[in-house]
Amino acid sequence: MNKANVFGSHIHGNLNVGDENHYTINLPPPDPAAITRFLVKIQELSTNDDDFQWFVERLDFFTNQKTKTPVIGLEQKLINGEREDLIEIAIERKDLFAKRLMKSQLNQRRQGVFLYILQKISFTFEETIRPLMKNGVANEVIDGVILHGIIDTIYRDVMAEDPTIDQSMISGMLYFLTGKCHLIWEKQKC
Repeated sequence: MNKANVFGSHIHGNLNVGDENHYTINLPPPDPAAITRFLVKIQELSTNDDDFQWFVERLDFFTNQKTKTPVIGLEQKLINGEREDLIEIAIERKDLFAKRLMKSQLNQRRQGVFLYILQKISFTFEETIRPLMKNGVANEVIDGVILHGIIDTIYRDVMAEDPTIDQSMISGMLYFLTGKCHLIWEKQKC
């Protein structure tokens, strides 16, 4: 697999990452100002807008079980997706994030950061990762796209706004969403 390491660079435009199977994924550059704009908007909504309930409902959507189907747990979801290799670290990181989420329930700013990240993980996973899984792309390629296209990109978005959120926590948020049925790891072909 080809590797792409980008450190201390300013990327203007798309970053292409591929492998020997010639999968090219166009990853947008991080936008550190996006989260700042998002937090300013949430602050405005919370003080003078009746639509602030949208924020609360959207965060509840991501932090609660998505479907009414029987809960099988994160471990079984990863087994179903043939990713037993991730189980131990996934459970550890998910649990750490869940504890952090509970401790931050009254911190509106932190909740805003969490909503921003959860939305971005969910969208990027569904639009980028799921198609790769459905096409039977190797786990190593998928892991690379998750790392560079989701975790590192989001980390670079939020690091200036909230330095307490690191890549491990963002990874935990990804597994948290998996455990809540928002992300599906099974490699079903369409």
